[in-house]
Amino acid sequence: MSIPHYGPPLGKAVTYYRTTFRVTEEMLAKGSLFAVFDGVDYKAHVFVNGAFLGSHEGFFAPFEFDFTTHARLGENTLLVKVENDHTCMGSIGGINGNTLDGDKIYAATGLGYDEPELGWHHCPAGMGIYQGVRIEARARLFIRDIFVRPLPDENRAEAWIEVWNCNLSNAPVAFDLSVHGQNFKAKIFRNRIIEPVTNEFRGHGDLDKEFKPSIPKHAGPGVSQYRISFELPNPRLWDLATPWLYQLQVKLLDAKKAVCDTRQQQFGMRIFRQDENSNPKGKFYLNGREIRLRGANTMGHEQMCVFRKNWEQLIDDILLAKICNMNFLRLTQRPVQREVYEFCDRLGLMTQTDLPLFGCLRRNQLCETVRQAEEMERLVRPHTCNVLVSYINEPFPNGQGRPHRNLTRDELEQFFEMASRAVRMSNPERVIKCVDGDYDPPTASGMPDNHCYCGWYIGHAIHMGALNRGHWIPVKPGWHYGCGEFGAEGLDSLEVMRKYYPPGWLPSENSEVPWRPDKLAQSQSNRFQYLWYPAQTTPEQWISASQQHQAWVTRTMTEAFRRDSRMNTFAIHLFIDAWPCGWMKSIMDVDRTPKQAYFAYRDALAPLMVSLRTDRGTWFAGEVAELEAWICNDTHENFSGAQIRYQLEVGEKILQSGRAKAEMPRCSSALQGVLRFKLPAVAERTGAIVRLAMTTADGRVLTDTAQAIAIFPALPKINRHRVFIIGQRNGVAATLAKELGLEAVYTGAPTANDLILVDDAAGLAEQRNAIEHAVRAGATAVLLELPAGDYKIGGDCIKIVPGGMGHRYFADCGTGHPLVADFASHDCWYWHDAVAGYPTPMLETEMLHSDFCSTPADFKFFFKCHPDL
Repeated sequence: MSIPHYGPPLGKAVTYYRTTFRVTEEMLAKGSLFAVFDGVDYKAHVFVNGAFLGSHEGFFAPFEFDFTTHARLGENTLLVKVENDHTCMGSIGGINGNTLDGDKIYAATGLGYDEPELGWHHCPAGMGIYQGVRIEARARLFIRDIFVRPLPDENRAEAWIEVWNCNLSNAPVAFDLSVHGQNFKAKIFRNRIIEPVTNEFRGHGDLDKEFKPSIPKHAGPGVSQYRISFELPNPRLWDLATPWLYQLQVKLLDAKKAVCDTRQQQFGMRIFRQDENSNPKGKFYLNGREIRLRGANTMGHEQMCVFRKNWEQLIDDILLAKICNMNFLRLTQRPVQREVYEFCDRLGLMTQTDLPLFGCLRRNQLCETVRQAEEMERLVRPHTCNVLVSYINEPFPNGQGRPHRNLTRDELEQFFEMASRAVRMSNPERVIKCVDGDYDPPTASGMPDNHCYCGWYIGHAIHMGALNRGHWIPVKPGWHYGCGEFGAEGLDSLEVMRKYYPPGWLPSENSEVPWRPDKLAQSQSNRFQYLWYPAQTTPEQWISASQQHQAWVTRTMTEAFRRDSRMNTFAIHLFIDAWPCGWMKSIMDVDRTPKQAYFAYRDALAPLMVSLRTDRGTWFAGEVAELEAWICNDTHENFSGAQIRYQLEVGEKILQSGRAKAEMPRCSSALQGVLRFKLPAVAERTGAIVRLAMTTADGRVLTDTAQAIAIFPALPKINRHRVFIIGQRNGVAATLAKELGLEAVYTGAPTANDLILVDDAAGLAEQRNAIEHAVRAGATAVLLELPAGDYKIGGDCIKIVPGGMGHRYFADCGTGHPLVADFASHDCWYWHDAVAGYPTPMLETEMLHSDFCSTPADFKFFFKCHPDL
């Protein structure tokens, strides 16, 4: 097989890799030989010519072993034993479906591999030598690592140079340093010779001893670190639009001033910090200016570019993020290959790197995880793009329900402190967000972050209507906060399906049998679609419906986050899929075909944006439509003299318009006011458009948006003089009667002239015969929010059950039932709740008809009727 290599087996497994290589006289003359690994998943045990060199645990960090004493002139054998394990979070596969715990520090993302059922999903924890391997001949004294610590506020930088000495004796060293512009022409200095020295001082309480200045810093056996400060006056700052980079060139000199080794390192001059004393706490600053992080999660696409050495695709992927108005990528739940960071450095895109923990941390892996936190920082610290690190994704309470196996939250907090100390020893300026997506808050360290999928999993974190209204879940007071994941699933394009999917997943092109996405491995649309939109019958229809919903969720949630001035970091889940049918919450598929949500996200991330917020999309003629007008400005421009302009269009006519001075926020959002439009009389459903723009004083449009609304004819008078209520005087039926302005009657028996409203199961059973008699005589009965149970109505057996997976925001209007014959597809969808003040789920239960009963009754049923319908 070829390297890099990644894939199964999963869980506890061992794979052996063996190859041969040649050692030449020239290589031996260098002085030392190293087997170098850029990354092996998960545990690697390395042998050369039968001699054990060492082991390394962890999939993302580079490591190397000296095999000089075991080398042979000519052919040599390299053997690598790679061990895999179950993850700390656990995986299904034990007896009776039990969870199998392991020691693998791994979250739920990876490269994936080309196998449709598991590999495409790229969440299973595979294994392999998935990064480069090479044999290097080196001098006995060489440069092992360089980190340039930027200090632009002080007009200087600090080079941390690690030297490795293969000998057992100390060695005098010196450095020849040069600094140039890497992507611009500049020579800062050249061939500056540094001979590192230090001083010896008398220790507190020690014997009196002579002060010894200028002691040479000789390189002892193994690793020595030298910190060399150099001036960099008026540096060009690395920024998103101008990612200026410098290059440090280092020559390592021995005692005779001969060159032992050379190495170069690109670096950028920038300051990224988080202010924990701001108001609110937790503001981010890039080069002294407040910035808000707007981005996306990744799950393998960028790693596969490196795996395949497809550098042009990696460049395109980074540029596609910038075109979408993103300014950072969350490298989700794992550090990635060095090349990803290098290209983000060069193209001006920030990154957040996560330690690969999900849900919990095994007790026995505490110290190993702290060690890997340090490895993570050493991997990312040379890269200007990486502004943030995180330690754990979605920690669960009580050690994920297994405190005897996993750390509890108070113990996790101690881990955060230990990991942060290790990280800041390697990089004092590192900004840390301990938790991304906290299910066991609050964290004592830093800003809160919560994941939110309320547009896909009903009620996840918060209801969609409440989020759009401006609410957020309870978080640590006084802080900015983040939403590290949000989104919904949109299926792949038909072209991708036909090109890649196994034949058994799709119907034949002429098939008339209804198709569902349950054939697609691990697709969520089959399980969650019915919470939001009707089932479809063909792949084309499913693709259209799912992508339309995904785009609506993307726009609605992103604009809500933009309007929330305390939300200063968020990332959609996900950006680009690494595989066909992989994790289809992505807004761009494996062939880089954008879904509708990509464009919705791009527009909602525009640095300067106006937003219309409303809790309703439909009104009746004569009502006053109210929409909030917002300006969301991620820039620092004040746009002096700017105006807000708005208008209502019905057909081709502008019925109302106005303007006002814009109240300009900087790197924030601000409500401009509430637009109120008196809606005209219409004879039938009529579409209208509300437009909002921000303009210069002379009318030049800077940004604009539009919101489609529907106007219905005014409500006709109810042709009833009273409503008969079977239920409580403060129940749903009574509320509806009040809204309709009808006289409510609670006693006696219903008559043929009554509108009968029922919201009480016991009352329904008591008066069933009277209700049926009145309905046959001409009355109308409406059942409202009856509790779960079995009911006999007009000869029918009706079963009401709780809504599985959560409440519904819609009822299907495409059934062909005469009751909904005149309804459009989304008329019973995302209804406004007059009591709550925003849309709430409309169905808490489902009604099932028992086919074994007699002919269906001549009834017309609603589960629940909102006053605004």
